[in-house]
Amino acid sequence: MQLEEQHRLIDRVLQLETDKTTDMAEHCSAIDVALYRDEKQFHSEEENLFRQLPMIVGHVSQLPAPGDFITHDICGVPVVVLRRQTGELKAFMNVCKHRGGRLVRDEKGSDLRVLVCHYHAWTYDTDGSLRGVPHKDGFRGMPDGCNNLTELPVSDHLGFLWVRLAPFRRYETATQFNRSVEEFLGEQFNADFSSYGTSSHTVFDPVDFHRPINWKLAIDTFLENYHVRKTHRNTIDAMFLDTVGIYERFGCQQRNLYPKKSIVSLRDKPRSEWQLCEHGNMLYTFFPNTLILIEPDHINVSIVFPDGIEHTKLINFTLLPEEPTEKGIKYFRKNNDILYAALEEDFSMAIDIQKGLRSGANQQFLHGRFEQGLKYFHESVEGFCE
Repeated sequence: MQLEEQHRLIDRVLQLETDKTTDMAEHCSAIDVALYRDEKQFHSEEENLFRQLPMIVGHVSQLPAPGDFITHDICGVPVVVLRRQTGELKAFMNVCKHRGGRLVRDEKGSDLRVLVCHYHAWTYDTDGSLRGVPHKDGFRGMPDGCNNLTELPVSDHLGFLWVRLAPFRRYETATQFNRSVEEFLGEQFNADFSSYGTSSHTVFDPVDFHRPINWKLAIDTFLENYHVRKTHRNTIDAMFLDTVGIYERFGCQQRNLYPKKSIVSLRDKPRSEWQLCEHGNMLYTFFPNTLILIEPDHINVSIVFPDGIEHTKLINFTLLPEEPTEKGIKYFRKNNDILYAALEEDFSMAIDIQKGLRSGANQQFLHGRFEQGLKYFHESVEGFCE
């Protein structure tokens, strides 16, 4: 993040701490709890958010060489992202055009030169074109639509792998998709992440979580720090100012600052020594489902995918500026142990909430004036799904 922007945010936090208050909306707000359980709402989210918007599915460091690949299942859509021998990135629905069999079964791998269906051995090149059909005479006159895999738009913007589950639109090109990702993020996010250098980082210690909660509950827990004092009293609470935060919205994207207690020490230091990441956690929400936490020497990424109304998969990994040494591995794993312990505390609360949703005790969830991150997120969901 640009130094001037860091200093602006630090000034705001110091003023809030002096005034013994925090960043607040004018009024509290509320949402209908049915949004977490309604079948029609969930299908609208799948269609309008997860099938139509660009989403992060990984990082370029996971596909460093020709033949490298990763796979995901996102809202019922099997996806494979690969790097061709030419170095070009490609993404396809991981589905054979003959009878819908799975092509690539492993979650990740290398040296992928062809995609072969495990059902009838139809074979495709890494550009998606049909390469081989056993007993081809039996398929004379087959429709043209059965020749090639269904290609999906893919981009490596800011070092992240972006995919849209909706196939290329008429006349849409890969360059246009990349430009649409950049425009979707907006000027501030592009500027911030260009300064973080995420394009040259490397993935460390990936972990997947599966929990019986609605995907929005997994997002909600990141978007306010009101719960930290109670929920995280045994892990991270001692580091942070109680409920003090700054919440900024850029279209449907969010940038939240959760300051640490150490930030008040900057009052006694020259501005030339002010470094925001040492005294606060900056959380970016890449709408609809990616949360990126900036730490002094690493970056934590959490990607949330719904797997039904009451089940969620979270893909988590750490981004490091370079491959860690043996000492570095121990250090960053210790950091992740703290992070994942706090995340488990959040999961425990979210599971309780999901159970409570079934009781009918609440018709609405209330968002306090200092929980405006929740308000911003749910307003964006509503805007795309109305």
